[in-house]
Amino acid sequence: MKQSDKNIQEFLTFLKFERRFSQKTIEAYGKDIEDFFSFVQKKGKKFSQVNKDLIFEYHQDIELQISPRTFSRKLSSLRTFFRFLNHEGIINDSVMYEVKSYPSPKFKKHIPSYISQKQFSQLIEDIKDDSSLADFERFRNLSILSLFFSSGLRLEELTSIKRSDIDFHSNTIKVLGKGNKERIINFDSLTNDFLEKFIQIFDRIDLNKIKVSDNLFCKKLKNEFCKLSRFNIQYIVMNSLKKLNINSVGPHTLRHSFATHLLNSGVELNAIKELMGHESISSTQVYTHVNIAKLTEELENAHPRGKK
Repeated sequence: MKQSDKNIQEFLTFLKFERRFSQKTIEAYGKDIEDFFSFVQKKGKKFSQVNKDLIFEYHQDIELQISPRTFSRKLSSLRTFFRFLNHEGIINDSVMYEVKSYPSPKFKKHIPSYISQKQFSQLIEDIKDDSSLADFERFRNLSILSLFFSSGLRLEELTSIKRSDIDFHSNTIKVLGKGNKERIINFDSLTNDFLEKFIQIFDRIDLNKIKVSDNLFCKKLKNEFCKLSRFNIQYIVMNSLKKLNINSVGPHTLRHSFATHLLNSGVELNAIKELMGHESISSTQVYTHVNIAKLTEELENAHPRGKK
């Protein structure tokens, strides 16, 4: 038996004899932990290497399959398990903190809200007017938000972009999607302007004796420009979207907005499927939702008994 499997069995025994949980509850704990551990193994990690980014990636991987309430339960199971590992000296306090401090989902909807073009324009103006941001941060954040909104990128795809992946002549970026499949995404002229300005500002920085990440989007830490993590980008997007009266404020809101606007503009579902990088049309149907008001208007105009 592997050490990790042994740790899980010891924890379930602890729940049975020390906590006196019911068999049904113990089975639920066991399934939650084994599901997470299976994901951790696929990523080539160990329990001692778990952090917020890994939990966030796991959350993104399963969020369309389960409700936020179910994920909150899974997260509770993980916290209890990792407290046990910490008490047994199997993981250190920093790993325990990473698991303990990961935020529970607060929204009930599977599918995030989408924002209008007017709302997006307001987001752009807010960032431009934010005096607390240096020019490097301002145009980096503008580029990130605009890429999500204009191209429907996944969070993981955006995180891994390198400058060499961008073709400014054709307004395209080569990205590595799910299953390590390469795809080409398009972006609009506004995004082009933000990206070029961001790169110009970056190129003016004195990089003498400074270590620089190969990734396009990075942050400065002492004498190093390091890659923005998924959690960093999530925070940038959430911080920008939180002023809007919508139910979901993560990167997926902007990706969903991209698909929704295409659908409402009459783009066929199969075309949207390709642009979103989906393998099946069912995934596209989950991510997109049709504007009810637009459908009502079309029905009233087309139906014999509709309004004239």
